[in-house]
Amino acid sequence: MWINIALLAFVIITWGYSWILMKVGLKFLSPFTFATWRCGIGGLAMLPILYIKGSRWPKGKKWLDYMVVGLFQTTAMFGFMLYGMQFVTAGKTSVLLYTMPIWTVIITHFFLGEKITTKRLTGAVLGTVGIVCILGWDTILKQNLKTLVGEILILIGAISWAISNIWVKRRMSEEDPYVINGLQMLLGTIGLLVLSLPKEHLFNINWTWTLTGILLFTSIIASTVNFTIWFYLLGKLDIHTTTFSSMLVPVFGLILDWIHLGNKLDTGILIGGILILGGIYRVSNQRSHSASSS
Repeated sequence: MWINIALLAFVIITWGYSWILMKVGLKFLSPFTFATWRCGIGGLAMLPILYIKGSRWPKGKKWLDYMVVGLFQTTAMFGFMLYGMQFVTAGKTSVLLYTMPIWTVIITHFFLGEKITTKRLTGAVLGTVGIVCILGWDTILKQNLKTLVGEILILIGAISWAISNIWVKRRMSEEDPYVINGLQMLLGTIGLLVLSLPKEHLFNINWTWTLTGILLFTSIIASTVNFTIWFYLLGKLDIHTTTFSSMLVPVFGLILDWIHLGNKLDTGILIGGILILGGIYRVSNQRSHSASSS
């Protein structure tokens, strides 16, 4: 159990740092081009790992599951998120994308018939209020049209990620997480290629050491390593515990943004982080109580 918690903590911290790098990366590359290179490199990096492990490819209709996850997890989530990120700050983008756990609760309740318990609902409310505290009311109420469009696109990305997580948990929990991550990234990259080729210069890139480092970190660490761990944890932990824990990512992102880029870290961020932790505890405690009662 402690190994799983340590893995989750590693994912949260490194994903938090990747937000700073992605915002800088968009100064070098257009959004779909950045997403294509990031996910393409990440997917290709999985191939030697799959070969060494002797992993087996899916058969028959199982390919449909991998295509669905690739569409929602990579094409839609990264495509909408990075395009919207052009108009929204890195910290705010991370906060909006990590509303994913709230969408997971809503989708599992209204579309899959999973009952929302009092503790789970309390956790969702605490997490939502925490996100609002981090964003700040002025940020929500005073914004221009481009920023609003960017926020909506990022929220669509968050919903896409929630759908992917539910699909993996419900239909692919017995599948090899290495294969899930590798194939979904490669299949999703095909969708990103379709989006990037018509209007963006996919191969006309001014390569620098900074850009190379950003792509390697966001693809190898944040995609190849982290999403493999993520799919593994989805099979080992309760989906709500795992997804709600990810709400800590924007907290770490904002703290690292403050440390590295000097952006303001105010009281709202600290209060929001505490509320999100409270929400995670409520959801995790719900799972523990259910397990001990069964």
